[in-house]
Amino acid sequence: MGNRARSAVVTLRVPDELDRRIEREARRQRRTKSALLREAIATAFGGPPAADDPAVEARRQSLLVSGRKSEREALDFVVSASDTRGWR
Repeated sequence: MGNRARSAVVTLRVPDELDRRIEREARRQRRTKSALLREAIATAFGGPPAADDPAVEARRQSLLVSGRKSEREALDFVVSASDTRGWR
């Protein structure tokens, strides 16, 4: 959760199928379910995504790219995984 000194615990019940989808997406992004859901909730309420530790995010992205077999495959992955919503 970055450097936040204070936080609240929120309990949320979701259907089993949604939980499986959340788990799959968290695994795909190599993030915790909590980090994934914090960002989704922040986005849903119109705020910027919660600022996590940039070093942790850089490491996560590095691991995602380093698992590719070639530089071309890594570049293709980066392009396909890029979130360009809001870019001009």
